[in-house]
Amino acid sequence: MSTENKKGKVVLLGFDGMDYDLTKEMIDRGLLPNFKKLADSGSFEPLLSVFPSDSIPAWITAYTGLDPSDHGILDHVNYLLGDEKDTQIDTSVFHGKTFWDQIGNESDSNVCVINPFMAYPAWEVNGTMVTGPVFIEGEIEVSNKSMVGDIKIPDSIGGITDLPSKSNIKPFLEWTIDHTVEEAEFGLAMLKKNQPEFFFQTFLTTDRIQHHLWRYCDPEDPTYPGKNEVEDGIDRFFKLCDDIVGDFMAELSEDDLLVIMSDHGHGMRCTHCFNINEYFRRQGYFKTADGGKKLSKKVIVEKLKNRVLKFLNDNDLEEYISKIAKLVPNAKAMKSGKHMANFSDSMAYASDFAGTNPFGGICINAENVEDYKAFRQQLMDELAALEEGGEKVFNWLKPRESMYQGQHIDRYPDIIFEMKRKYGSGMSVHTDLFTVNPTHKKVSGGHKKNGIYFASQNKHWEVRPEACKITNLHATLLNLFDLPPKHEGEESFMVSKEQA
Repeated sequence: MSTENKKGKVVLLGFDGMDYDLTKEMIDRGLLPNFKKLADSGSFEPLLSVFPSDSIPAWITAYTGLDPSDHGILDHVNYLLGDEKDTQIDTSVFHGKTFWDQIGNESDSNVCVINPFMAYPAWEVNGTMVTGPVFIEGEIEVSNKSMVGDIKIPDSIGGITDLPSKSNIKPFLEWTIDHTVEEAEFGLAMLKKNQPEFFFQTFLTTDRIQHHLWRYCDPEDPTYPGKNEVEDGIDRFFKLCDDIVGDFMAELSEDDLLVIMSDHGHGMRCTHCFNINEYFRRQGYFKTADGGKKLSKKVIVEKLKNRVLKFLNDNDLEEYISKIAKLVPNAKAMKSGKHMANFSDSMAYASDFAGTNPFGGICINAENVEDYKAFRQQLMDELAALEEGGEKVFNWLKPRESMYQGQHIDRYPDIIFEMKRKYGSGMSVHTDLFTVNPTHKKVSGGHKKNGIYFASQNKHWEVRPEACKITNLHATLLNLFDLPPKHEGEESFMVSKEQA
């Protein structure tokens, strides 16, 4: 990189869950003039997320350049069971290994990092790191308070611990907007005060707005309630993001580089479930804990659970699902189907590692099958041929090692897959193969694989779209500071125009 370009700042803004297709559609509608300016004069590309497309593994991959099979963190959050408070990870896995650590330490650049998802508590960097706890209560931490000075740090740094209900969805939208505005103002103030050579701030609220408002804003959602008080909520929020981008653009010179990305995309969450273990039970691959007794206590409880969930969904009582779940003993086991499973005697069973989403996996008990590879291929062939209403259920199925080959690959199920977006992985048995997703009304937005990548016009750099993957973001940011990739297979998707 030329000395001239090093004089410019690199400003990276991360918007959790900002979807490529939705952003493009809003640009085409004229809703996002600042994003359009970036797209027209610079670059706008889809940024392929990790598998599964969940925030925790995706952001850690972005930070480190390691895919999830290498960093080993595959946690996801289930808002419906309230287990977000249990989703805390060991951040020592990536201490000193993030792009901001390496940019700061190896290029001797001053960095300012604000609100990096799950990177808590703060640690020492060459500059400052301002971070808060995600999903839990706790104190906001600052690694170098002198760089903050008397700038007020928003209380919302970290994450949101209070989730909305149907009755307070409008206040949820308004205070989420207010918090996002405060966080943006704080980031701008820090940028102006410190003029760091590298600035990174994430906005986590984009993801949560879509999770909880989707069905209120999308007339294509079968649970869309009609005209309502937050029907323009997602549009309003994306317009706010566009305003934030405009404010940052106004602070930068032509030598500075503005980069905008997201960890994954977002869209309508699955409206139906394919109950994989029920399919396996009927095929003789999955053994239940009831021993095959039709009137066992476990069967009665399972059927009652299925009927209660259907009743709550049919009668617009979705708010009670999470409330009841918190009162039921062993509710998490019931959600994952573990209370009905005899795993040791089963040949195959569904994994709940990615929740009720179109992407998921299948575990195989190798000791219970004669030929592991042949049986795995048999399952993939059977499921690939499966149809409902004349349409295929699965987009693809593949062995886990064909996706990644890292040291923690065994944390993935033996088979991984992606279904049509209509379907999510259902864990119920003694029910129909295909059922309505009873939790869709409560959390109606779901993750997609393509996030966004914008880069402002710059005389030194251009984007190679074919390499726009979140696994390459780490190498790309290091390359902007003339630092080499740290991992085999990593490559930068922003390259010097002279080299190109």
